[in-house]
Amino acid sequence: MISKGDKMPKKRMPLEGIRVLDWTAWQAGPIATALLADMGAEVIKIEPPEGEPGRGMLKMYGADLPLNFYYQNQNRGKKGIVLNLATKKGKEVLYELVKKSDVFVTNFRETVTKRLKVDYNTLKKYNPKLIYALSSSYGPKGPDADRMGADFSAQARGGLLSITQSEDDVPTFIGAGFADEVGGVMTAYGVVLALLVRERFGIGQRVDASLLAGQIEMGRLQFQMYFMMGILPPTSVMKAVRNPLYYVYQDSDGKWFVIAALQADRFWPDFCKVFGIQKLEKDEKFCNQICRGQNFDELKPKLFEITRSKPRNYWLDRLEQAGIPAAPVNDYADVAADPQVMVNEYVVEIDDPIHGKVKVPGVPVKLSKTPGKVEKLAPELGQHTEEVLMSVLGYSWDELAKLRDAGVY
Repeated sequence: MISKGDKMPKKRMPLEGIRVLDWTAWQAGPIATALLADMGAEVIKIEPPEGEPGRGMLKMYGADLPLNFYYQNQNRGKKGIVLNLATKKGKEVLYELVKKSDVFVTNFRETVTKRLKVDYNTLKKYNPKLIYALSSSYGPKGPDADRMGADFSAQARGGLLSITQSEDDVPTFIGAGFADEVGGVMTAYGVVLALLVRERFGIGQRVDASLLAGQIEMGRLQFQMYFMMGILPPTSVMKAVRNPLYYVYQDSDGKWFVIAALQADRFWPDFCKVFGIQKLEKDEKFCNQICRGQNFDELKPKLFEITRSKPRNYWLDRLEQAGIPAAPVNDYADVAADPQVMVNEYVVEIDDPIHGKVKVPGVPVKLSKTPGKVEKLAPELGQHTEEVLMSVLGYSWDELAKLRDAGVY
């Protein structure tokens, strides 16, 4: 540990020196370990001989591309090894790796981990200070603890779909693997907390995160509304919003932008100037937010007629000059080209020796003295098996040949 008087060595990363064994699949589990890799952890991705199922996702799109966007997103910056945990020798190799590692992360169901003898109670015998993180669908306890789940089902069960209904009242899920991504963030958060506890108190422990817990965390504002007011949040946020200063508008080119002035009465006079409706500022039907909400159906078409008369940037510039929070509704191509995104390195470029320059999402959290970094694409299947077994466990070429002949990798 560096004392207060010591100078931080240059180019250190927050999790440098931490070794993570990653036995995960699909999205939620691999995202957690990718976040740890971004911050300098040595993440060793363990796959069966056929590879984890995320490698086959491009087949769903009928695509034959050199890079699998799905697998790349979750597994960048990792070392990849093949280890057949269905074999006795494969498990023995894993146990040796556990002895020399800090963290083990999985999102397989607990019945699977117990059947293969890679559950927490088994692995902690080989390393009592091990941080063992399990990312489940619905949590470690209760009748559904071992139930299979997915991003879509977690959004549904966690309440999110009840407030994202479309105009025809059909529950609509959020794309981008929202529940999986949040679950991955929560798992990584738990691992970092457990590492801090081990640093302070010298103990290892089990970390439990779940897709359901992540969705409840994302909906905590709605839960507090229900708990403290006794009412359910509206089923469609946009249908329920009756605040013209907190709404989405369309411009002359059919593009959308939002105005996000939650303190509506404060911004109302300037809002009226921006849109040339000063005569409505003191109108008794619109003079305060209660009145505007009651008469929103009358006001809304007038505002849309105005906003559809000019391009989006015209309105965004005027709103900025008036100090009213607003933003364009960007698609992902817009976001990727946004100067604000680029200057903050929220999107970065990896120079890969095989694939050349590849853009990827950057590290979302910035540390001034120990920053994270995205340096490498995801590994090929088994790319680092021999390297890891030799460098970490000291295996010889003869020993590796015996393992290969035994079907371990």
